[in-house]
Amino acid sequence: MKKLMRYRITAGRAVEVRDVLMETRGGTPRGARRGKSSAKQLKRNEDEAVLILARQLNANCKGGDLFLTLKYSDSRLPATREEAKRIARNFMRRLARAYRKTTGKKLKWWLVTASVSTKTGQPVRLHHHVVTDAMDWELIAQHWPPEEFSYRRLDATGDYTAVARYMIRNAGYGGARAWSHSQGIRQPQYSTPIPVARAGTVRVPPEARVVEREIREDGETELGLTVGTVYYWRRLKLGLPAHRDASHKRLRDYTVYDRHGNVAAFGTARECARALGVKVETIYRLASRSARCRDGRVVREPDS
Repeated sequence: MKKLMRYRITAGRAVEVRDVLMETRGGTPRGARRGKSSAKQLKRNEDEAVLILARQLNANCKGGDLFLTLKYSDSRLPATREEAKRIARNFMRRLARAYRKTTGKKLKWWLVTASVSTKTGQPVRLHHHVVTDAMDWELIAQHWPPEEFSYRRLDATGDYTAVARYMIRNAGYGGARAWSHSQGIRQPQYSTPIPVARAGTVRVPPEARVVEREIREDGETELGLTVGTVYYWRRLKLGLPAHRDASHKRLRDYTVYDRHGNVAAFGTARECARALGVKVETIYRLASRSARCRDGRVVREPDS
């Protein structure tokens, strides 16, 4: 017998409230999967992968941490994706040792090997994205050629879903685990499920801002969850307006690229504007112009 149950997932300052149909007793065991997953199922799995990575980042990262991009010159470009992964893992081991020696702390990191354009979906030159603890440029330059990496710092909002989405899509999700991470990271906390009468009856705290409110058709994902209504908000006072009408509006993500094709900012229009020091209206205007000119400089990401 299935009942509508509600539970919370707390990861740092981000809280998800999920209404899920769960088996309360008995039930029929799930059968073995037959054949390959459908394209629709792979899309649902990709969305779940984004949420899983976002929860890990939200639970462990803070403002000032690094979003690092590692590139290869022609002479160093690996012949295969597996070779690139090996090089990146060795780099992270060396960097972690140097970080512990310098700070006395264990390095936290998340790594993807990227090979797909988030704008076109076409293959691109192999590179890596890493989210890691804040550190000096010189420490990174000791273990990776200085002219072949760049980084930007994470904001202090506590919600890094846009970062996770960019990493997963850039990695070219195909069903396998898209990222690796250091050991000993903090995991999100799951509350005990409680029965509810109907979905969508969550009271949002006045100090919270709704980031995403999503209604999905009930259907079992490959992670074993039947998803109903998902509410996702940032709690605590973040210096952002508590949009009363957020339940009627879905905040879109934007990716802003510089003239060299590197990511300059990503997140909501407000977050991109804050990172670049411009007005929110400027992000909207540039996104509209990019859509008309098809130059790909400011991309309004599609609904996930």
